[in-house]
Amino acid sequence: MGPESKSSEPPKVVIDARMVEAIPHGFSRYVTTLAQGLSELSDERELGYEPVFLVSSHFRNLPRQAIHGFATCEVGAKFLSPLELVEIPRVLRKLGAAAYHSPTFSSLLTAPCPWIQTIHDLNHLKFGSRSKRIYYERLLRPFARRASALVTVSEFSRQELAAWLGMAKERIEIVTNSVSAQEKIPAERIHEAAAEHGVRAGNYFLSLSNPKPHKNLVTLVAAFKQYRAAEAQDPSGLWDLLLSVRPGEVPGSDAPGIHCLGGVSDLSARALLAGAGAVAFPSLYEGFGLPPVEAAAQGIPVLVSRIPPHREALQDLVQGEATWIEPLDVPGWARALAQAAKGRLIPASIESRSVIFRRYSTRQAGERMDLIYRRVLGLTP
Repeated sequence: MGPESKSSEPPKVVIDARMVEAIPHGFSRYVTTLAQGLSELSDERELGYEPVFLVSSHFRNLPRQAIHGFATCEVGAKFLSPLELVEIPRVLRKLGAAAYHSPTFSSLLTAPCPWIQTIHDLNHLKFGSRSKRIYYERLLRPFARRASALVTVSEFSRQELAAWLGMAKERIEIVTNSVSAQEKIPAERIHEAAAEHGVRAGNYFLSLSNPKPHKNLVTLVAAFKQYRAAEAQDPSGLWDLLLSVRPGEVPGSDAPGIHCLGGVSDLSARALLAGAGAVAFPSLYEGFGLPPVEAAAQGIPVLVSRIPPHREALQDLVQGEATWIEPLDVPGWARALAQAAKGRLIPASIESRSVIFRRYSTRQAGERMDLIYRRVLGLTP
């Protein structure tokens, strides 16, 4: 008998993972945890299609486990490069893609197959450069409107997107960010990670964020300075602040007690999170906001800005299990930091943590996206 014909092969769903690199960020985490969820699903049953992840040829050292063993295809065009407008459609034709999924705001003029578009939020319209706003209006909006399926990460973003795109919100589906239930980090590694940055486990604030304006780290830095000044009479009880930004990226971050870590690998971030006395997340705007959810799920006290996406993401916490502060309230943040350092904040209970893990499991993300893929492909449930 001759080789099996292509018609008997499962249809390919090509997923853009070119933004995945060794140093994780929001989009990268979304894609890798989606891959994990699809992998968990495929361990139990046939998917009926073959996920193929586009990876950047510029990140050849990308660990295989980042996309959980699924097939990959290298692409030379960098993420958000103008070259992707030509190369991605060419790669899709070469692969014989039955569907294409852009899990970020990266858009094309068109694609040779049906496509799924995930838009996390409208951050770049509100806080981005003029070029980003033009990109959203001229490229993303028409591409999203013509998508076979449109996805976002929260009810907050769904309502914003529906208004911006001029469509009913019911046309936009929600597949949230995920929290991986990973193995417990050994205490020795937690203490080592803290010592690498000159702090003691359990005695520092951590903010896993970036220097973009909507992340509002300027307010956190100002509040930290106030906290240090107010508590200076007892320097032995002062905590330091660890920021996952490079030195000089946030004004004032060269102050005593502030450590700018630069890019933090996934393993280091997990160890630092596990050893934090509290996690601070002062964003002005988010589509979801994963770090405070991850912190709460691990039983780390969270200080978080009082904005709708955070309220939605942390809806499973009961009264007192998160400290809510107005985003620009510098004295309020300073007081909250002081309360955390004195051990007066309540972490999420075991019950609340369990609910968080269930709501934001990688498995649920895989199941929800699987339903979307199958519908776009015309496969029966």
